[in-house]
Amino acid sequence: MRPARRDTAATTAPLLPAAVAGVLPLAGMLLTGVLLAGCDAGGSPAASPATGTAAPAATEDPASSAAEDPPASLPPGAQPGLDDYDGDGQKDPTCATQDFGAGLVLRIPCQIGNAHDPENDTRLVKDSLYRLPGPDVDLTGVSGSILEARTPEGVHVYIVTFNSDALFATGSADIASTDTLDNTIKVINKLYPDGTIQVRGHTDATGSASGNQTLSQRRAETVRAYLTSHGVAARDVTSVGLGSTQPLVEEKNPDGSASTAGRAFNRRVELVIRLPK
Repeated sequence: MRPARRDTAATTAPLLPAAVAGVLPLAGMLLTGVLLAGCDAGGSPAASPATGTAAPAATEDPASSAAEDPPASLPPGAQPGLDDYDGDGQKDPTCATQDFGAGLVLRIPCQIGNAHDPENDTRLVKDSLYRLPGPDVDLTGVSGSILEARTPEGVHVYIVTFNSDALFATGSADIASTDTLDNTIKVINKLYPDGTIQVRGHTDATGSASGNQTLSQRRAETVRAYLTSHGVAARDVTSVGLGSTQPLVEEKNPDGSASTAGRAFNRRVELVIRLPK
């Protein structure tokens, strides 16, 4: 409250008649009551008699008045992300979907900051499945790698891919070494149990298309049978052969010569693990 104004009439009070002098203290008391009525017990402005609402406070908490930051804009045609693949604290939007055959359709991030690099100086084919990001998972004893993605419906998918040469002799569908499969089962049971698994067999492009299709199907079925008979934690395990229709890397060098490393890289088995929603 503001201090009372000093009235010049107070200096001449002794000369006033007694009646007038007695009124002045009473007027001062009434004025003080009016001023006090303008403040509530806590010192806040009182409600307006006309509206019954409190007058606005003199100051406001900046945190309560600050506007929220608008959401980051998406690239044209993009969908909001579901996962933070590159670890920057933001979910990565997706800009497309891609069909990788045999029912495997995946959302593709607009930018893939932690894409897999091909090995042995091989070069990824355009839109290779292998460009997808992968989680940091211990794959000790597994001759391969793991990719991570989502279906258009948002189902989480992990793809374990390993080289067929670690399992099979050339041209054979009989398992020569079970080490990779045994360790893969351990990874699945620990990290990705209760999903569905599609075993996908692949060959390189040498030989006939029909021969490659048959071999890839036989190898995929052999792996499916091994998984189900050795305790993999999955609700369902199926198999499919894709021959040489879904390469990961080029099988020719830039000079046009055959790439032995590229052919070996494409000879593989993939386990597509779809997790429950």
